[in-house]
Amino acid sequence: MDSNPTKPDYRRVIGVAGIIWFAVVMTGFALLMREEFTPVRSVAVLSSFPPGTSLVLAQGKPTLLLFLHPQCPCSRATVRELEKLLASTQHKVAVTIIFTIPEDTPPDWEKGDLWNWAAAIPGVRVVRDPNGVATRQFRVIGSGTTLLYDPTGRLLFSGGITASRGEEGDNAGETAVVDYILHGRADLTRTPVFGCSLL
Repeated sequence: MDSNPTKPDYRRVIGVAGIIWFAVVMTGFALLMREEFTPVRSVAVLSSFPPGTSLVLAQGKPTLLLFLHPQCPCSRATVRELEKLLASTQHKVAVTIIFTIPEDTPPDWEKGDLWNWAAAIPGVRVVRDPNGVATRQFRVIGSGTTLLYDPTGRLLFSGGITASRGEEGDNAGETAVVDYILHGRADLTRTPVFGCSLL
């Protein structure tokens, strides 16, 4: 039997290292989960379509505005949900996707996969918003913010159409927008937005 008190107990060292490793992994997982389910800061939205904007309010059917950051990876889920929403409503809504372009970005900085995907959706208008002028007019701060207006310019819904950051699937925001478009009413008027900061 080796009674040398200076000899390291490797099983104890391995056990302590395992505990530390597990704690680090769980902390990282918890931080990721918090990020995924933390919405952007809520702000007061305008109750009606603002005057003096370059964006257009449709006549005879609702208008849906979707604000996106061109480089936001979690906004891919929002575009996917928009495609599902349009299929459910049979395009009974005028849709404009606004790509917010921050200041001091190089030419065509926004022209990436997300832009190309959005531009390929039938019946959808895609526009640039240099320096976030329209984004500020509508008081939007988070990528994925969806605003739905009736033909008179009254705000029906504001919020996100994903359940969390980058998550595809059924969610309360998408359901509310579809209900407003098809039935003129819904149980919700606002949901959280999960996406990157636009400005």
